[in-house]
Amino acid sequence: MQKRADQMPPMSNTASGQVLALGIGSAGARIVSALSRETTLVDRFAYISCDEADLEATEGETLMIECPIDQKLTPPMVRGLSIAYREDIKELLDGAKIVFIVAGLGRATGSGLAPVVAELAKENGTDAVSVAVMPFGFEEKLRFYSGLALRRLRSVSRGVVVVDNDTLLKSTSHASQKEVYDMANAQAVKALGSLLARQSEDSIPVGLNKVLGTVFQEGYSFLTCASSGSADKTEEALSKAVIGISKRVETKDANHAVVILTGDSTLRAGETGTAVKRLSSMFGSEAIDIEYGVSYRGGSQLQVSVLASGFKATRYDEYDPLSALSTIDDSMDYSVPSGLETIASAE
Repeated sequence: MQKRADQMPPMSNTASGQVLALGIGSAGARIVSALSRETTLVDRFAYISCDEADLEATEGETLMIECPIDQKLTPPMVRGLSIAYREDIKELLDGAKIVFIVAGLGRATGSGLAPVVAELAKENGTDAVSVAVMPFGFEEKLRFYSGLALRRLRSVSRGVVVVDNDTLLKSTSHASQKEVYDMANAQAVKALGSLLARQSEDSIPVGLNKVLGTVFQEGYSFLTCASSGSADKTEEALSKAVIGISKRVETKDANHAVVILTGDSTLRAGETGTAVKRLSSMFGSEAIDIEYGVSYRGGSQLQVSVLASGFKATRYDEYDPLSALSTIDDSMDYSVPSGLETIASAE
């Protein structure tokens, strides 16, 4: 395990205890690395990957899970390789009361490791909030593993926050694939950053306890953000955010929500009140419990971040056809890359 203590941000004692953000795989590492440059309630940052390139630009503790044989990995293979690193993973988690596990699901590292880390956190007495970044609609080959990993995360995590790549972007027809990924990651950082913002002179954050109170509801939480610069920007941005969530769940099932408005000094209290009232109407439930926060660090365009929870079912259930079989063994499968079987079994 590689540790760079001289590059780690100083520890802070918060009322909620030690807060760790842990990025897994390429998407997780990039999102958490960008989040580390924001002013948030996270005390320290760590990263795990099977690719050294994912860890090069990060600041914090890193763990590289190595494969002795050069071959394409699958999620079960990654889990098999992780067995030898279980104590190293626990060491990363040591001292944390809350860990935000951020991973892109669908590919080998994120799908393979995120449930393992969440399970180890549970064993360690650490409350795991798994932030699952789901694949784009055009990435059909990633659907099965992403759906399977999401279901497993829900079974071992205290809370699961789903970030849907498709709902974060309006139009990508003229962007390269790398640009599409970069834009989606940037939007995810905006949404997470606003959710976990610290108190400052130019913001009224929602606070970690209220965020956790929303995320710890039974079922799944969904996080998205949208922006607007129109004359009716509060209504428009809210509508975009809720429509994005409605594509994956039944919005009427939401029982808790957090809305955060980010704009410039022209952002008025009346817009916050409008956002809270309209959000309950858009979700179709007057009984929904809504918390709110405001930041004046933005620009002329209003950005609205919405976190909603209480969803028992999602459209992603269709990604994992095995979830419909109530008698299936739900334990995680492990395997080792071809050629390592004798090595793995040797004392």
